[in-house]
Amino acid sequence: MGSTHSDRHWARTLAAAGAALATLAAGLLVAGTADAATMRDPFERSIQNGNPGLWTNVGTITFSNGKKYENMAQSLGVVDRVNGKNTYCIEADTLYTGTTGDWGDWTDERTKPDAQRLAWLTDRHNGDRDDLTQAAIAGLIHQKLDPMGNEYLNGLRQLGWADGPSWDAYTAKMNSLWTEAVNGTPTDLDMQYRYTTGKRKGLVTPSITNVNGVEIAGIQYTAILNGPAVFDQTGTNTISGTTTNSAIHLPWTATGNGKVTVSVLHKIPKAARLSSPNQDLMGLSDPETVSKNITFQVQANFKPTIESNQTDHRIEYGHAPEDDLTWHADPTGGDWIAGATVKATGTLYHFAKKPVEGRTTVRDGVKAATATAAGDRDGATSHVDASSITMDPGFVKAHPGASPSSLPATGWYTWVWEITPDMQDANMRQYLPADYDWSDNVLEAETTLHARSMQPTITSSVSAAYKHDQSKVTGADGIERPAVQIGSAAASDKTDVVYLEKGGVIRDQVTLGVADINGDGKTDTADWLHTKDGQGEGWETEANQITIRVNGALYGGMTREQAEQAQKDAAAGKTVELPKQAVKLATTTFTTNRAGDYLLSSKKGEKPAGVWKAENGIDLTNLPSGYATFVYDITNRDQDTKAQTGIEPSRDYPFAKDVHEAPFSKDETIMGRLTPKLDSTVSSKEIKAGETTVDRLVVAKTNEKDVWPTYPQSNVTEGETPKGTPLSLDFHGVLYKVSDDPAAAIEQTDTVPDNAVKVHETDIKDVTGFGTYSTDSFTLTEAGTYAWHWTMTPSLAGDQNHNPLAALAWRQLTHGKVQHAFGLASEIVRVRKPDTPRCEVSTRSQGEVTMENGRADLHDELLLRNCEQAAKAEFELWKQTNGDQSGDVLITVTGKVDAKDGIHSPTVTVRETGTYYWREKVYDQTGRLVSYGDARKPNETVTVKEKPLASTGLGVLPAALAGMLLAGLGAAFALRNRRRA
Repeated sequence: MGSTHSDRHWARTLAAAGAALATLAAGLLVAGTADAATMRDPFERSIQNGNPGLWTNVGTITFSNGKKYENMAQSLGVVDRVNGKNTYCIEADTLYTGTTGDWGDWTDERTKPDAQRLAWLTDRHNGDRDDLTQAAIAGLIHQKLDPMGNEYLNGLRQLGWADGPSWDAYTAKMNSLWTEAVNGTPTDLDMQYRYTTGKRKGLVTPSITNVNGVEIAGIQYTAILNGPAVFDQTGTNTISGTTTNSAIHLPWTATGNGKVTVSVLHKIPKAARLSSPNQDLMGLSDPETVSKNITFQVQANFKPTIESNQTDHRIEYGHAPEDDLTWHADPTGGDWIAGATVKATGTLYHFAKKPVEGRTTVRDGVKAATATAAGDRDGATSHVDASSITMDPGFVKAHPGASPSSLPATGWYTWVWEITPDMQDANMRQYLPADYDWSDNVLEAETTLHARSMQPTITSSVSAAYKHDQSKVTGADGIERPAVQIGSAAASDKTDVVYLEKGGVIRDQVTLGVADINGDGKTDTADWLHTKDGQGEGWETEANQITIRVNGALYGGMTREQAEQAQKDAAAGKTVELPKQAVKLATTTFTTNRAGDYLLSSKKGEKPAGVWKAENGIDLTNLPSGYATFVYDITNRDQDTKAQTGIEPSRDYPFAKDVHEAPFSKDETIMGRLTPKLDSTVSSKEIKAGETTVDRLVVAKTNEKDVWPTYPQSNVTEGETPKGTPLSLDFHGVLYKVSDDPAAAIEQTDTVPDNAVKVHETDIKDVTGFGTYSTDSFTLTEAGTYAWHWTMTPSLAGDQNHNPLAALAWRQLTHGKVQHAFGLASEIVRVRKPDTPRCEVSTRSQGEVTMENGRADLHDELLLRNCEQAAKAEFELWKQTNGDQSGDVLITVTGKVDAKDGIHSPTVTVRETGTYYWREKVYDQTGRLVSYGDARKPNETVTVKEKPLASTGLGVLPAALAGMLLAGLGAAFALRNRRRA
């Protein structure tokens, strides 16, 4: 039966008291804080005191360890709140007497994972006031964390809920919440990154998953970029958000180059345990921060560079300064960004002097041209040729006509490359640092020598050409001396002259060089132009050098004063012109494609580079005495540059400036020593014994341009130019008796015959010029045939090493013996006996003969008087020349005929017009020469002429006209007289 209200109230009071005891026993009621040691009224229901949970029916729960709660109602739910957080029982078999103890981290490793899930679950439902929910959470805590939890839950199931759902509904709620805890508790934090645009842009993908690896939604996170990058959404290095059930992609953009570390953080509720001497509790401590880091490289931009090297480091006219480029990325700026195409601008600078890497800057040069190039990857190459070079307007204005393949003048051209953001296309500027300004500056590899022209040089040395000459000459004193004397600055006359004997070999040594146009301090193939087959890097060798032509000339006939003044002017850098009297004596030419020393000689046997050839009318064995100089030229008009290089020379492109070695340059003067020609004529060719004779010495020129030696006068006032003093020479004459017979014939010989007897000697001194000089008279008392012989006897032998002036004179005079031939007809004196008839021999020529049919027959008639001893005669026919007798030509010598007065010589036929003369020789019976006729005697001369043309009869007309004129004049006079009458 049912009880009354009072019964029910009493029953409830008793039940409450039992429940309070049970609760104390089970530890389900706790004080408000962990430090509260006082117990609440055991009859106060905690669950009804504001904390959610469920109550069971009254009953007994017995534990396997012997503990039990008898006749009590059990409550299950939040026992209290600490710092705003729910707390729960975790020791079902221990009597709860208070919260004495210390809160600490959950340390039990076995239950820690479940404690973490339950901490997450309690935190998630911390504000949930639903009784079933909190009772289910408390049950899960007993189930997972309490060693007696399952026994306790079984006891609760047996008691049943007093005012709650069925047990099945309760367990279903527990299972649902546990699934929620398992799925919602983060157990793993992962993060990945990937690049989307090079290393400049990319994504960070954080992943917060549960134990099953499933993305968890609703987790608040924060991502932080440590390094040169920002998140696209915030523009900063920090971003916060809440997870969803799908992957989270956080886009970023690099702001620089380097490492970026991404940190993702989120908080997880953390389980706490109250360690107490009575009842242990489970609650929440401050949330634990979980983080994950990942590091990667970012590159907002890169630093492109260029390695360049001119294709040819030496170019000649017609070739452009081409450049080869290789693109790179500066390692300090990261790798080349894929897809980036970078442009660079190159500037070509012209330098007058060779640039020095590290010292020369672009300010030292002149901007000549520009070019652009592009590279799209590390290692890419570009080539710059004439088609991609643009000339600078200012440079073209200063050098009209300048083009990439027609650069002005010789000089150095250097490419300087630069890369800046402004040079890039709009969509490419992002790949370079905003302040990037790269330049390779002036580099040796980027410099080429432009050899627009070469510049040959000529120096020559007469002394070098003659330094090995060993020729000798014997003087009048019988001493042998060198035929060549090399003067020097140390010589007493201070002149730079080589002295030569007449008739010697003409030599000079030419040193052909080339100017150092590349400024490397040496002259080599880099300073020479090359043939069209020798163009390009590595092809410019000596073998491919162009061949040039050198022309030489020898001018002579000049005086010492002219030579010395010219030498001084040349040494002073003045322009030296040849005097008007200078005569071109010889020329030569040679070609070569190498620098070096070249011998030029008139003697082919010396195998010279060029042979001196005489000018018309010049005899190299008889050059005029006096001073001569060599002159050399290299002129553009004499070269075949076009055929060799393939380029037509023009006014603005001569292959070189004309080279002219001026006359009387250093070591370019020779002096042909004077070798005078001697002749003499006696005053009378025939005299009587006791009469006197006089001889006239003729000192003549061997060459009509011979110059008499001079030396400067002494005792000159300082500052005045000394006048030239002519050299004074002495000559020694000897009169020899050749035969006692006044009619004896004398053979012309080079030396005095042994049978000649010296009868008289004389000297002619102080001869200072060409001319005729007479001896004193000398009386000949004995009959016979006499002949004069003259020798030059210079008085310098003892002075040339002491008197500077005499030494200078000595060098200008031949060191050889000067004399005339013995037996000259003009030098013979015949002294006859007074009473003895003299054999007179003469001839009578034809006088004048006219050529018939291109020939003329000549003969001579022998005339004898008082010549009984004459037995045989022979005749010489000579052709006379314009000069003296020495140049006459012997035509023939007839056979001998009987010597009779009036006999004719054998006929001789000649075929040339001109003047001829006969000379007869008469022999006695023994074959001794009795008489030898003189040369060029008028009665011995015959003139051969061309036959004149026949008369045409027109010669009568002038006479008739003259008669008519006279008749007319007579009539005029008659009329005149008549009018006067």
